[in-house]
Amino acid sequence: MPGTEAGQPSTAEETINRPCNCVIAHVQNADERAQAQAALDNALKTNDAHAVLVACMQLMQPCPARDEPVAR
Repeated sequence: MPGTEAGQPSTAEETINRPCNCVIAHVQNADERAQAQAALDNALKTNDAHAVLVACMQLMQPCPARDEPVAR
């Protein structure tokens, strides 16, 4: 479509229905967020730096499947 960025959904409905296909899978609902948060808490308690990085990437990065498109 002219005027839209490649890879970005054009409507909020498309955003909601798209699965995450990122290299690091982002959370898509409250249950997944709770699991990722528990993994982060465990990684912090056990000083597992790699697990902390992965959990933070799951929780914090923008995901084109989850986040609404931003007009630029």
